[in-house]
Amino acid sequence: MSRFSEKGYYVQENAPIYLTSDMDRTAKWFEDTLGWYSNIVERNTNGAGRYGVVFDMLPEVEHTHLAHFTGMHMFFGQPEPRLISFMQVKGIEQMYDYITSNGWDKITKVKMQPWGGKTCSLTTIDGYIINIFE
Repeated sequence: MSRFSEKGYYVQENAPIYLTSDMDRTAKWFEDTLGWYSNIVERNTNGAGRYGVVFDMLPEVEHTHLAHFTGMHMFFGQPEPRLISFMQVKGIEQMYDYITSNGWDKITKVKMQPWGGKTCSLTTIDGYIINIFE
């Protein structure tokens, strides 16, 4: 038996935890800047977001779980400006162009890496860093 089959489980999805003090503002930034979708699932009695998600998949596909979750889970809290994700994409140049055409300039230019990939680094509205590679 292999260790994989002996342990009896496998990881289906894995997503970053994104803390934000203003979930609506953060969700709008992901929508307007990256072209993603959002769903604020839980709100407090004053209407402020407590838990939500942002994701790049069509909501109809995301809600049916036909594809693996590729977004971020948002929780209410103080943002921790730091590296939060190493995200693989297809079409990194197109992503860079999309983001910059929406007026966001906190992204480095795409560059080739010695290991053969292309990378850039995006800083979000809350100061998190998403390293992107293809």
